[in-house]
Amino acid sequence: MVLKMPVVRALTLHVKSRDFNLPEAVEFLRELKKTLEAGRVFVWTLRISLGEDFEWFNARELCGSDILLSAYHKQVREIDLHELSSYLEKCRNGYATVLTSEEDLDKLPELYIELSKNLGEDYFTRIGINYGEYIETPYFPISTALSDAVSVAYRYVDLFTTSEPADWRPSILDFVDKVDSLLKDRVREVGLKVRHDLSLSPWMSESVVDVIEKLGVSFPRAGTFSAVYRVNRLLTEIAQNIESTGFNEIMLPVAEDDRLKEYVRRGVLRVEDLIALSTVCVAGLDMVAVPRSFNYLKNLFTDTYTAFLVKKKPYGVRIIPTEKSVISLSRFGELPVFK
Repeated sequence: MVLKMPVVRALTLHVKSRDFNLPEAVEFLRELKKTLEAGRVFVWTLRISLGEDFEWFNARELCGSDILLSAYHKQVREIDLHELSSYLEKCRNGYATVLTSEEDLDKLPELYIELSKNLGEDYFTRIGINYGEYIETPYFPISTALSDAVSVAYRYVDLFTTSEPADWRPSILDFVDKVDSLLKDRVREVGLKVRHDLSLSPWMSESVVDVIEKLGVSFPRAGTFSAVYRVNRLLTEIAQNIESTGFNEIMLPVAEDDRLKEYVRRGVLRVEDLIALSTVCVAGLDMVAVPRSFNYLKNLFTDTYTAFLVKKKPYGVRIIPTEKSVISLSRFGELPVFK
C-alpha cells in the first residue's frame, strides 16, 4: 500500500494494570480509530502492548485477530525455547521482546541458532532484542507497557519528501497536534495520556533514504552521518516539547525499505554501516538478514551492544539468521542477506 499523505502507522494501547480487560481494550482501540478517521486521519494498524508481568497465554483470545500484540517479555536467562516457539507459532500476530544485558550476550547466539532450527525466517521478524531496560513505544517488537497509556507512531515519509527541510518542523507539529486533539478528550475520559513516538520509518517505496538525500547527500556515502543526524536532531527537539515516548529517531529497517534492500543487493550497504550509524543517529539494527553462524552472531551482538553503550539511548536489534543468500518474507517480499 502506497500512501501520499501522513497517516498513523500504529495506534497502540499499553496495558500495565488490570483495569482493562482485553475485550474492553480492543473495543476502546476501535473507538479511537473511528475518532481519528472521522477527522480524516487514516490509521494503518491497531496494537496492544502488555506489561512484563502478563503471561502471553492469558492474552491468547487476541491471537489471530487483526490487533498486533506485544505479549511476551523475557530476559534472555528466563527464556524457555519451547515456550517462545509455541507463542510465535500459535499467536501469529504476536511479538516478543528479549531483554538483554551485557552478562547475557554470550547466550544470544545459541538462542538464535536453536530457534532457527525449528522456526522459519518469518518468525524472526516478530522477535526483538532490547538492550538496557524495557521501553514503552508503539513500535513492535520491543514494546512493553510501563503504564496504562495510548501511544501513536507515524508513517509520514511523504510529509518530508514533498516539502522543503525548512518546512519540516511546522508540518510535523501540525499533523501531530491534529492527531493529539482528536484523541485527547476520549483518552482523558478513562484517565490516560496520549504520547507520540515521532520516529521516521519507511514502508517499501516510502524510503527514508529519500528523506536523507533531500539534504543534499548521496546515501550511504560521505555526508550521510551529518544528514541523518540533522533529521534525528529535529525529531528529538520536537519530541522534547510534546508528550512523547519511545525512540523518536530515524529508523532504517532494511526489509521495509526498497532502496535499502537494493543497496544491500548491490553490495553498496554493509551491516557495519548500519551499526556505525546507530551509534549516533538510528534506533538500532533492524530487519536485517544475516548468516546463521555462531561466531558471526556473537560478533554482531557484541558490536551492537557496544553501540548501545556509546549511544546511551534505547536500542533495539531485529535480525533474521539464515543460510540462504536471499530470503522471502510473507509481508516484506524478498530480502537479500548480508554477506
